[in-house]
Amino acid sequence: MLREYDFTIITRGDLGEGDNAKVLEGYESLMTKDGGEILKRDEWGGKRLAFPIKKLFRGNYVNYDFVGAPENLAEMERLMRIDDNVLRYLVVRVDEGHEGTIDIEARKTELAKQEQEAREREAEQRRRKE
Repeated sequence: MLREYDFTIITRGDLGEGDNAKVLEGYESLMTKDGGEILKRDEWGGKRLAFPIKKLFRGNYVNYDFVGAPENLAEMERLMRIDDNVLRYLVVRVDEGHEGTIDIEARKTELAKQEQEAREREAEQRRRKE
């Protein structure tokens, strides 16, 4: 049974773009394994951490909305705990309480609509400031 998750990962800030992409690619392959699908990928970029983690002050943030199997999620978490390139991660089950199948296309449409509305609100706020 596939479930929907919101997943945020912070990788080392001193990784090059290519190395960071390789790290994320491995976890993305686990997300899409066994019929899973990435609904949305939002790269927040490099940010200063609120406090040092593993003696590092910067991290690369990436957020995913994905549908995947719980077994693959357990494997992802196991790998992230032992991966030195991952500083922190957070996985939240979005469809808590909903049993049955997930309409992936409808969920993608809903996420795109929410993103568009957020952009419109942001543009409206900018216009008001001017």
